[in-house]
Amino acid sequence: MRYQREDGCRAWLTYGQLKPEALAGVLMEAGGAEAVYDRFMREGSGFLAPYATAQQRELLRDHGRPEAMHEMMLVMRRLNLGILSMEDYAYPDALRAIADPPPLLFYQGNPDCLMGRCVAMVGSRRASPNTLAVTKSIACELSRNGVTIVSGLALGIDTAAHQGCLEGGSPTAAVLGCGMDVDYPVENAQLRRQIVERGGVLLSEYPPGTPALGWHFPVRNRILSGLCKGVIMMEARIRSGSMTTVNHALDQGREVFAYPGNVGSEYAEGAHQLLRDGATYFTDAADVLQDLGWAEEAPAPSPAQKAELPPMSSEQREVYQLLARQEMSFDELASASGLDTPTLSGALTMLQILGLVRSMPGKTYGKI
Repeated sequence: MRYQREDGCRAWLTYGQLKPEALAGVLMEAGGAEAVYDRFMREGSGFLAPYATAQQRELLRDHGRPEAMHEMMLVMRRLNLGILSMEDYAYPDALRAIADPPPLLFYQGNPDCLMGRCVAMVGSRRASPNTLAVTKSIACELSRNGVTIVSGLALGIDTAAHQGCLEGGSPTAAVLGCGMDVDYPVENAQLRRQIVERGGVLLSEYPPGTPALGWHFPVRNRILSGLCKGVIMMEARIRSGSMTTVNHALDQGREVFAYPGNVGSEYAEGAHQLLRDGATYFTDAADVLQDLGWAEEAPAPSPAQKAELPPMSSEQREVYQLLARQEMSFDELASASGLDTPTLSGALTMLQILGLVRSMPGKTYGKI
């Protein structure tokens, strides 16, 4: 993956642990992470006082040293990490629309898998064997209908949801509550690799080296629900992290589904409470597809199923053919194709929507 200075400055900003609204304010005022870093190094941290505490500004000073910046970029290169800003094409539109989106988002894998149908599946780490089997089955069937399953990579329901999605042939996405270099949970190290290898994506707003702290997960859950059109609660206690995801989903105007589960089980209390409160009752994938308006639509093909190229304009085909040979920056594409900026931007946007091209750090593009 190619990196530009802006990518390093974005990563540097995440180490300040600023709240999303504060970080968004800093980026908007300065006009980008690189501008923030340059001003920080030139003037000191005083201009950040309205956005960051003294402790947060000290963190930025520590991580802004040349040797720290160099080490950070080495880690990103080793892990093949990208970092998205809300201004980037590849930043998920659904997430951009929530009240408190992460202004900067690390990713490993293919974020373009989040452009189509996305549903979150959540539930207990200690779910019953029966509900684990049902979760895997429903995720698999949704996946066969072109749905990307989003979950949190935890043990239990999350693991079953990711595995079922992979079995169904569609990519799956995991939102982490730690840095990308932290193996949490360690039992899912192989699953993490499979998610990336099969066209999915790992996401985190936390920089490399950030441990999996308890308070990260309720905050993380707004991203999990924000990426999706609906959230499926499989099995959880009333007081649980999964219920915070549901609360975020309700605040974001997402559809909430609740699986009836085993009556009398303490781990089914959350879903039963949601059903009493008006959540959508369902028993299989067909119910979810019907309620989300996807039952009559042809499923979006996974990358492995695309045997033929879809119809393209002459400009789109020219750009696609250039990227089929090698990855290129926006400026390189403009020079090689002779297209003006608006035409090239439109062609790249459509190619990404068609699932043929992906955006990478530094306004670089490549064929999927």
